[in-house]
Amino acid sequence: MDFLDFLLERSSTLGQLFITINVVLILAALYLDFRRKDEKPEPPAGCTRLGIEERQSNLRDQFDSKYSRASSSDDSDDFKVKALCVYPIKSCAPVELGTGEIVRTGMKYDRQFAFAQLTSSVAQDGSWNINHQWTFVTQRQSAEMAKVRAELWVPDPSSPTYSPDAEYVKSEGCIVVSFPYTEDKPGFIDAVERLGYYIRAKLFRLPGVDINGPRISFCIPFNPSEDRIKAKKYPREKMKIWNEYPEALNMGSEIPSEMNAKLKYALGISNQLTIFRVDPERYRDVFRCAPRKGAEVDYQPVVGLADAYPLHILNLASIHDVASRLPKKTKLDAIRFRANIYITGPAPYAEDAWKRIRIGTQQYHVSCRTARCTMPNVDPTTGARDRREPYTTMAEFRRIDPGAGKFPCLGMQMVPLSGEAGEICVGDEVGVEETGEHCYIPQGSAASL
Repeated sequence: MDFLDFLLERSSTLGQLFITINVVLILAALYLDFRRKDEKPEPPAGCTRLGIEERQSNLRDQFDSKYSRASSSDDSDDFKVKALCVYPIKSCAPVELGTGEIVRTGMKYDRQFAFAQLTSSVAQDGSWNINHQWTFVTQRQSAEMAKVRAELWVPDPSSPTYSPDAEYVKSEGCIVVSFPYTEDKPGFIDAVERLGYYIRAKLFRLPGVDINGPRISFCIPFNPSEDRIKAKKYPREKMKIWNEYPEALNMGSEIPSEMNAKLKYALGISNQLTIFRVDPERYRDVFRCAPRKGAEVDYQPVVGLADAYPLHILNLASIHDVASRLPKKTKLDAIRFRANIYITGPAPYAEDAWKRIRIGTQQYHVSCRTARCTMPNVDPTTGARDRREPYTTMAEFRRIDPGAGKFPCLGMQMVPLSGEAGEICVGDEVGVEETGEHCYIPQGSAASL
């Protein structure tokens, strides 16, 4: 046997050995991983889950090139609602709906909760006292929040476990909060288990298997009764959200201490962590670019724990145009921009000039553009943060509003023109009733009141 034959034979043997080792590793990984289950609480008695399953999402075809251009007709009746999303916990994953209820604060269930950490600062009055303040947490501080889910469970009289006295029925339902968490284990075992989970989630695409790893969960009531508030001793405390200090319900007692510690670890937060719920008696008034009570609306516009305005609308064609300008070919998931109402039909950025629109039978005041920070740089699926994009590209051509200064703009903020509850559905027509100029008013500006 000459040297060449020897190499070929040895290569074949090594190749077979390599394949065998990989098959054994994959089988071992799957075996170890199948033993590791997501820790899910029992379905809340008397409730049913609200929302559209991921595999049925109305955004599942959002990257189709047909959404990158305007409809063939100039008639705005061709403009349609593509998808509806609410974000029960501020800065966490959305719940997609087919039909939503419009209330004074925007869409029902939207941004009613927020995580907050206890921060400390030195008093500015010369006393050198240390002040402690609950401060809201978003993906700006912890990109891992993108992976925290909040399932909505609502009372369902048709449920076999329904009772008007059931724990969560009395609280208008509950939120099942879940997040990826894996115990630290010896390096090799942990690596093999992670491989197994990746194979199941990424390659096999098994339903309910999250690419980020197994999830653990806890439950909190959606709108606790006064009896539960007293029993659980929720204090009403001030929570800083931007330059405002609304008083809200500190519901941290609903999170078991061990679960709270795991959540802090998963989010990379070392300070004390809790969860707040907006107090329905203490909504935050909305001024700035919003319509004034008595002029265009017969009620005072308010928000729960949203940044500034009740509703956010976004055109898929605008997102496609941003994606087409990125230095690398990238699909921008619309969820990066965290809108409530996603629409199709208008040309890219046509919404920049909208002042008043109709969706279905409801009318809306289009108050201002949405000034963007770097939060859309976070991948909503993995929680990975890109240091530059899409913010850098957007800053090159979307600094279009004199009031927004250095910040690029994408999407529009809205206020319902009726204080009465209404309905919005996927497929509703979007009619443009008035256009005009916009000028963003920053938070904290003297012109905001």
